[in-house]
Amino acid sequence: MAVVVLPDTIALGVYVTQSVFGQPAGMIAEVMGIDEPSPYEVVLCGNATRHVLPSGIDFGELAPLDVARDADTVVVAGVVEPMKPRDEELINVLRDAYQGGARLVSTCSGAFVLAQAGLLDGRTATTHWLLAAEFRQAFPGVRLDVDRLYVDDGRVHTSAGRMAALDLALHLLALDRGQAAANDVGRILVSAPQRSGGQAQFVKDSLRADATTSMEPLLQWLRENLEQPITLAQVAAHGHMSERTLARKFRAATGTTVFDWLIRERINRAKVLLETTDFTIGEVAAMAGFGSTEALRRHFDKAVGTTAGAYRRTFRSSAANEAAS
Repeated sequence: MAVVVLPDTIALGVYVTQSVFGQPAGMIAEVMGIDEPSPYEVVLCGNATRHVLPSGIDFGELAPLDVARDADTVVVAGVVEPMKPRDEELINVLRDAYQGGARLVSTCSGAFVLAQAGLLDGRTATTHWLLAAEFRQAFPGVRLDVDRLYVDDGRVHTSAGRMAALDLALHLLALDRGQAAANDVGRILVSAPQRSGGQAQFVKDSLRADATTSMEPLLQWLRENLEQPITLAQVAAHGHMSERTLARKFRAATGTTVFDWLIRERINRAKVLLETTDFTIGEVAAMAGFGSTEALRRHFDKAVGTTAGAYRRTFRSSAANEAAS
C-alpha cells in the first residue's frame, strides 16, 4: 500500500492509513497478543526524499514515487492546495498504477489530485463539501456526490472530509479481510465501523465566504422571512421583476431554483435551531418555514440523510442533551 506524501499533504490522511492498515504498536499489540506482522505493507512515498508538511509534521525519509506504480493500493491523502496543478511525474505514476491494476484511494481534497489525473472522469466521487463548487467547476466530467462520507466506484475510492478517511479505510479493510476484522480495528481505534448518515448532516452553507451577488438584497429578504409561506409570485414582486426573469437571474446567481434554495436555507435554519434550542421538532418545523412536522421530516431526511431528532442528538452538547432528557 503506497501512500503518496506531497509537500502540502494533510497528515491526518496518512496517519489514518497507517493506523488501520499498519501494525499495532507498543502496549496495544502486547495486550492483544499480536506478534505476527500485518498483512499490509504501508510505504510512504513522494517526489522528494523528505517533506516537512505545512502542519510541521515530518514523516521522515520517503520512498521514491515510483513504488506506487507496483502497489496494490495507492492512497492520496488530502492536500492544503487542492487547485494546485500537480507535476507530470505524479500524474503519470497515478495513471500507471491504475492501468497496472492498483486500487486508487483519496481522502478529503485528495480527490482533486485523482481528478487531475483523469482517474475520476465518468465516475461518482466525493470530497469535502466545502470544496464542492470548486470541484464541479474544475471537473465537470465527474459525478460529485457530497452527501456521502465515502464513495466506492470500482477500483477508485474517495472520501469526504478528513475524518471520513477513517470511514473509508474501515470499508476497504472490510472488503479485504471481512467485516469482523474491520469491526475489531474500529474497536481498537474507538470508532464505529459504519457511521450513520452521510456527509450531508455536516453541511452548513454559511461556513462558506462566497462573494455577494446582485441578488443579495433579495436573498437577505428571503432569509428574514423563511418562516412565512413564500410563493414565486411574491418573490418576483419583491424583486420588481417577472417570474420568468426571476427564475433566470436567480439560477445565474445561486446555481439553483428559488424553491430549492428556500428548502436549503430552511434546512440550515432547522439545523441551527436543533443545535442551539430546546424547541420541539414541531416548533422547529414552524420556525424554519416548513409548516408541519411531516414536511420537515420529509425534506430533512432527504437532504441530510438522518432524522431531525438524530441530528439534534449528534450535534448538541452532551450537557444540553442531558438537560433536555
